[in-house]
Amino acid sequence: MICESQKKPLVIAVEDLHWIDKTSEEFLGYLIGFLANAHIMLLLLHRPEYTHQWGSKSYYRQIGVDQLSLTSSAELVQSILEEGEVVPELRELILNRAAGNPLFMEEFTHTLLENGSIGKKDHQYVLTQKASDIQVPDTIHGIIAARMDRLDDNMKRTLQVASVIGRDFAYRILQTITGMREELKAYLVNLQGLEFIYEKSLFPELEYIFKHALIQEVAYNSLLIKRRKEIHERIGKAIEDIYADRLEEFYEMLAHHYSKAENPEKAYHYLKLSGDKAARNYAKWEALAFYQGAIDLLRKEPDTVENKRKGIEIRLLMSNPMRYLTYPEGSLAVLEEGERLARELGDEKSLAQFLSLLSAYYGFKGEAQRGLEYSEECFREAEKALDVNLVAPIGLQLCSNYTGLGYEWKVAEVARRVIALIERTGTQLEPFNWGFNVYAAMHVMYGHALAYCGDFQQAEASCEKGLRFAQEIGDLYCIGFNETMYAVVCDIRGDGTRAIELAGRAIKHLEETQFLTVLGVAWEASGWAHLMLGDLKTAREHVEKGHTHDRAVGFSLVSAWYYELMSHICLESADWKDALVHAEEGLQCAKTHGERLFEGRLSLLLGVALVKADPSQSVRAAELILEGIKMLEELKVQPYQARGYFYLGDLYANTGQEEKALKTLRKAKRMFKQMGMDYHLARTEKALDKLGMQ
Repeated sequence: MICESQKKPLVIAVEDLHWIDKTSEEFLGYLIGFLANAHIMLLLLHRPEYTHQWGSKSYYRQIGVDQLSLTSSAELVQSILEEGEVVPELRELILNRAAGNPLFMEEFTHTLLENGSIGKKDHQYVLTQKASDIQVPDTIHGIIAARMDRLDDNMKRTLQVASVIGRDFAYRILQTITGMREELKAYLVNLQGLEFIYEKSLFPELEYIFKHALIQEVAYNSLLIKRRKEIHERIGKAIEDIYADRLEEFYEMLAHHYSKAENPEKAYHYLKLSGDKAARNYAKWEALAFYQGAIDLLRKEPDTVENKRKGIEIRLLMSNPMRYLTYPEGSLAVLEEGERLARELGDEKSLAQFLSLLSAYYGFKGEAQRGLEYSEECFREAEKALDVNLVAPIGLQLCSNYTGLGYEWKVAEVARRVIALIERTGTQLEPFNWGFNVYAAMHVMYGHALAYCGDFQQAEASCEKGLRFAQEIGDLYCIGFNETMYAVVCDIRGDGTRAIELAGRAIKHLEETQFLTVLGVAWEASGWAHLMLGDLKTAREHVEKGHTHDRAVGFSLVSAWYYELMSHICLESADWKDALVHAEEGLQCAKTHGERLFEGRLSLLLGVALVKADPSQSVRAAELILEGIKMLEELKVQPYQARGYFYLGDLYANTGQEEKALKTLRKAKRMFKQMGMDYHLARTEKALDKLGMQ
């Protein structure tokens, strides 16, 4: 669409925005973000009560549509009564009653025609009785109801049954549930003539639509509740019979009608299928809504074993869209309720899954240690059972928890065992109820861990294998995730060019699929890469964008990373004071969340920033860097140990401790060279050159 607008200007109109679904609304927001530089006029039509966040855009303008003016109202009345001239007395009656409301005006005029209050004489429409004697309801609902009451019984019944089908309805469905044939066509033609309905389409099949949602609403509410339920049930059966060969297209309609019919078994079945369909189509908010509808339905049913099993099933299905949407409000309660049901039924497999999901939740919310307690226990039990369906997803979650806490060597151990088990059991294509391919994701987690251990050759090979596998099976979620993690691997090594390429592609895929959990990480990975290439402005923009996103969605797992990157940017900008502030805030954040890896990294940066801001603090700065190196050695994170030695050697060089500087910088050089970290190697060699020695 954006590309097409470069060829020729486009005008796009979206009507009835007040009925938009969450996923479509998110797409509109995404599109609007690109409009400033596109040749597109986007027209959004909605009721006044609809609210959105686009009003702050400089290229947004709101135009309110008030009630029709007297002139416009008169023109509308004349267009309705187009076969003759409207006399002033009649026009004033309609305008005074309608008060500028176009729908009221139309319905009121039709009512006057149908009840004989208007007559045509000498090419003019005139009143056939005094205006004061005309009895018409005062509300639009009342007027529509009065018009319906004047229909003959068969036409009224046709309109009522059609209203139960929906705002638009297929002729075949209406024919099936009414049992009428030729007479039905005649009724529909008459209803069109009276402007209750319009013909919507002829192909691929005949469909009609109510002229206005209010007409459908009044017709629907005119039926007794018991009668409505019966019709909903018949509609569901008709859809199943008519469209048996393509039933997936109608899951949502079937869920609606069987829910309204209070048929719990079929309603649950189609709510679940509708949720699965929405999840496959990346419509995660809609998936959650359907799954929640299934839960709400089960709560009204007897507390049987079978219903408890359904409750477990639907909550496990909900876990994936919840994770992608960064755990919306109520997510924890859903998972805890699933845990309770699994314990009550003694369902050990489901219990392990829920404990793993709770681990993911707490890890995301910045309570990695609490999450780890769940996942380690789960993984031990899963491995005992030798059940790949448990080991694989729980292992991936355990790796995520270990990453949050900085135990990358443990990630490597677990990932290696899980990958081997998946390959041994031939389950590489299984999603294991995770939402994206576990085998491909585990490869990039393994590569990420190896990078922190300093084995970049194997790290990149594993990342490449995982990404290639995800691409081959077309798993967009996994592609976005793997590209993000691979970009971080390149950042750690110092390959900014490759990291920018991967992060850019990741952002595109993550935004396309609305994989919100990882999106902020991708932006910050891009910022890190731009920092290494010297583009500080873009680096700051991307890092701040990632941080803003993470705060908006409540992602706290690596919040210290933002402060680390900002401190780096400030150091490169010679803004010593802000570099110190960010390093201090980041270190405190890492300690709060128990993130030992970031605690070590930020201890290094705090030492660097401290001595830059206040050269007299060189002793304390060296102590901080040494503390950081010690932590990083304990965590077996060689790339950052080497960076620590570089920072320490640079500090010694700047404070006149040449011998210490040479020894420390040479150690950093050996480590960078051994790991193939050319970017950092070049910086170290430059520092040694200043000392006059390599």
